[in-house]
Amino acid sequence: MKTLHLLIAILAAVVFTACSSNDEDAPATTSDITVILQLPEVANPIVKSATASIVDVNTMQQTAVDAPIVGGNRTVLQLKKNNLYSITVHATIEYEANGKTIEAEIMGQKENIQVTDNTLTIEMPMFFAEEQHEDENDNPHNGLLLAEIFCAGTSTPMGTYYYADKYFVIYNNTDKTIYADSLLLLESDFLTTMKEEYIPDIMSDYMAVSAIYMIPGSGHDHPIAPGGRMLLVDNALDHTRANPNSWDETLADFEWYDESTNPQFSDVDNPNVPNLERIYSKTQTMWSPHTQGFKSYAIATMKTDKMSFLIDYMYNYEAHIVGATGEGYITGMCFKMPNEWIVDAVNMSAQQDYQWIVTSPKLDRGFTFSSLFAFDDSRFNKSVRRKVISRVNDRAVLMDTNNSTEDFEPRVTADPYHVF
Repeated sequence: MKTLHLLIAILAAVVFTACSSNDEDAPATTSDITVILQLPEVANPIVKSATASIVDVNTMQQTAVDAPIVGGNRTVLQLKKNNLYSITVHATIEYEANGKTIEAEIMGQKENIQVTDNTLTIEMPMFFAEEQHEDENDNPHNGLLLAEIFCAGTSTPMGTYYYADKYFVIYNNTDKTIYADSLLLLESDFLTTMKEEYIPDIMSDYMAVSAIYMIPGSGHDHPIAPGGRMLLVDNALDHTRANPNSWDETLADFEWYDESTNPQFSDVDNPNVPNLERIYSKTQTMWSPHTQGFKSYAIATMKTDKMSFLIDYMYNYEAHIVGATGEGYITGMCFKMPNEWIVDAVNMSAQQDYQWIVTSPKLDRGFTFSSLFAFDDSRFNKSVRRKVISRVNDRAVLMDTNNSTEDFEPRVTADPYHVF
């Protein structure tokens, strides 16, 4: 189908108060920014209204701007010249489906837009804010969330660091039992602290991943009750024997285990705790979630067999790298996970080093953190944990707005057995 493009020019008027009569204190010029909204592929979409949220990346000041539709499909605004921005657009559209007119909310996001010229045009893919006409039979894991992520490791009483006790907590945020069989645990290939131009750009439709592990089962082997949880750990050991500041993780539901190709680095397998099935991991030794929290994580539903996935979903890319001594291209390979398979995604970064999210904003439009900056020693023993927004009897309902900045408490004291 043809993709309808809506031209939107974004304007944020910036007013400065002169501190002196010097001519250099004159107001800065502005630039016309044309944003081309690439609408979802639906029948006869019509944009009814639009708003823009503009963030000055240098100051992190946010401005909400009405973007009224003028002349049918345009609005003209401006941004301050010689500045760096992130722009989020929310819009209401109507479209036709099954003989009916449907009204829905869509959104899109572009980060780190450098405004230097008098005019600039950018393209912004737009996504439905919520799934439309979703068939629950196609998404058996809908309602499962990444409730807590611990990727930093712990500190020891001697001041050294221990990395074998990392974990993920998956939570059933619904009022019905969900079976976790064939649920995937994913780590992003790209870093949230290093924004590059990747070719081809697949982010609108896929998440680039470098680690994929799956909960085994035939479909009804691993139930998670309403408000229930599942603990996935690196090593299902009593870590207090090696580090009194850690936990006994022998009660975990699953551990991920890797058969290392390097005899100097071997994994430990607890035969009493079942292993996740390794679909793919870029490392040739043992996968360990990024200790500084520079990567993002997701859970997804596997909708094909392992061999078909490894054949059909390989992603070869080039990255445009700009460094202190010049620029050039590097090549890379990982796998691409369809966004429609992804149940929940959480972007992580270091608070002061964040550059971009590495998922479609449809999946997550913010980030959370356990590190304040690169090589931050205060990150140890800290996790990120989803907020509780309400309770239904004894069941906690966790926040899930697809914005990890709002949904998570950053840098909480880690606890794999935390009760929500």
